[in-house]
Amino acid sequence: MYKIESALKQIEKNYDKRIQLITGLYHRQKDVIKVVEYYGNSKYLNGQTDELGREKPFFQILNGICDVENAAKDIDTKDITSTSEDGNHYTQSFILTKDIYEWMKEVNFAKTLNDMRDMHTRYGSLLVKKVKKDGKIKIEIPEWKNMITDQVGIANNPIVEVHWMTPMEVMEMSEWKNTDKAVEKALKENKRMPVYEVRGKFPLSYFKELEGKAPTKGDDKKFTYQLYYLAGEPTEYSETEITALVPLYWENDTEEVYKYLARKRKAGRDFGVGVFEEGEQSQIWTNDAVLKQARAMEYTTKVIAQSASKKLKGRNLLSETDDGQVLEHEDGKPITNLTLGPSGGLVQFGNLIEQWYNQLQKTTSAYDAQRGEQPNSGTPFRLQALVLQQSNSVFKNLQEELGIFITEIFMDWIMPELSSQLSKSHILAHEFSIEELKEIDKNFSTYEANQQANSMMLSGQAVTPEMYEEMVKESKDRIGQTKTKRFLDVPKNYYKGMKAKITVNVTGEQLNKGAVLETLSNIMTVYAKNPAIAQDPVLMQIFLKIVELSGAGISPISLMGAIEEAKKQQEALQAQEAQVPPETPQGGPPRAPQSLSLAANPMPQ
Repeated sequence: MYKIESALKQIEKNYDKRIQLITGLYHRQKDVIKVVEYYGNSKYLNGQTDELGREKPFFQILNGICDVENAAKDIDTKDITSTSEDGNHYTQSFILTKDIYEWMKEVNFAKTLNDMRDMHTRYGSLLVKKVKKDGKIKIEIPEWKNMITDQVGIANNPIVEVHWMTPMEVMEMSEWKNTDKAVEKALKENKRMPVYEVRGKFPLSYFKELEGKAPTKGDDKKFTYQLYYLAGEPTEYSETEITALVPLYWENDTEEVYKYLARKRKAGRDFGVGVFEEGEQSQIWTNDAVLKQARAMEYTTKVIAQSASKKLKGRNLLSETDDGQVLEHEDGKPITNLTLGPSGGLVQFGNLIEQWYNQLQKTTSAYDAQRGEQPNSGTPFRLQALVLQQSNSVFKNLQEELGIFITEIFMDWIMPELSSQLSKSHILAHEFSIEELKEIDKNFSTYEANQQANSMMLSGQAVTPEMYEEMVKESKDRIGQTKTKRFLDVPKNYYKGMKAKITVNVTGEQLNKGAVLETLSNIMTVYAKNPAIAQDPVLMQIFLKIVELSGAGISPISLMGAIEEAKKQQEALQAQEAQVPPETPQGGPPRAPQSLSLAANPMPQ
């Protein structure tokens, strides 16, 4: 038996244990995952029928709570933006944001974000994996039911992922060894086989053993990050003990590809607390009340009669009587109805269900107000608003943690991979907003008119202001045919020297109109009180940085264009009042800013 095989079996053995958090308090990660899987599918842990073989109803209350939290901490692709760390690369950060957005569309990163959010909510723990396929990076979210980890420290210890593969899939892995031996039994039994992907720090001697090299002194104490693929015995999908293993692939000094985030941490364990674990007791006792209610209804809806008459002994009203039939009984011994019902009536079960649901709302902060339900009659509006505010604050903290985690993924994994791709010359095809289109089209038409005018002047032709304005207008009309889509020619090394960082906007201001209006009002007040700010380069950079980070939805590029346009209109008005035509800069019509001349000729959509 190889050393890595023994290590894998020990990892599984430790994972299967109950760990003691404190005297008498135990935790087993497998049990938590099992609860989520069963309850998420509205199934009982102890079987779907009772002792009499009757099917048990499952009153699902947890999936809806998960939907509330998911909606409250939603993060969309539009919330992921690039910001410049200095005041000289606003244009580059604007274009980079669009480049990143197009990449996210290409890899369907919106679905990845939704899956990350849901895993974080349900299980309380989120594990993501970086994968490269066909030279492109992809973020995967392994299923916890297929993971074997250390229960005390998930990220800092070996992580095992179980892949259920067919013999054909194993044989197609050209880099793997011993595949014929691994699939021999699986082919005969026509079953899938578990392939264990093991990543973590192990002694160097483990790797040398598979390489067929003799270990040197100290190899047992020298730890390196290693990767192994080990094939197990073919079996059905079940929790089976790891037995015979066949090494398929091994690698030393490999890259760490997992990142981990816990929703709510508990001392002594690393697996976070999710909605299903928080609401487990509520689900259990709600189901208990529903089961008792169903059984009570089953008994109380029976039609039973009683009589002291011996003539009616053993008779059945349902099977022996028709409508209108008269039954004979002894004198003073009539037939009377027997009313069945639990003590206190059936309404007690409804009260129990309501009590447990209220407890669940308090535990998860998913109140009726958060779901948009109508409050009870007489509930003060201010009280409803306070409940909603408290609930939002809880979800906001969870959303911020998730946003920081996504930022870490981008900065550590995605941006290094995209940098080489985006540093090449490429065409950015993107649908821009109305405000963005105004600035892009203005600069593009100015740039193209400049090129045309310069060409005419170099050939000896005169260019009048009227001709120049017509060139600008024709360019705008032509590019307008592409509707909201534009094609920008991003030159090679366009982002070189740019100090950028990825920001995940989780402030929620894009959804809070009141907050956005307040931010816009503050920006407008600052500029209105000091319009000369546009003349001071230092103050202007600070002001644009405030605008960029405000989350008000205003692009610094658009704002700079609007300020420049207002400046030109003011100069033209002053010249008209003085009856002096505005001066034309020496050397022909004004040129567009060089930083925006990256636009290529638009192609019709």
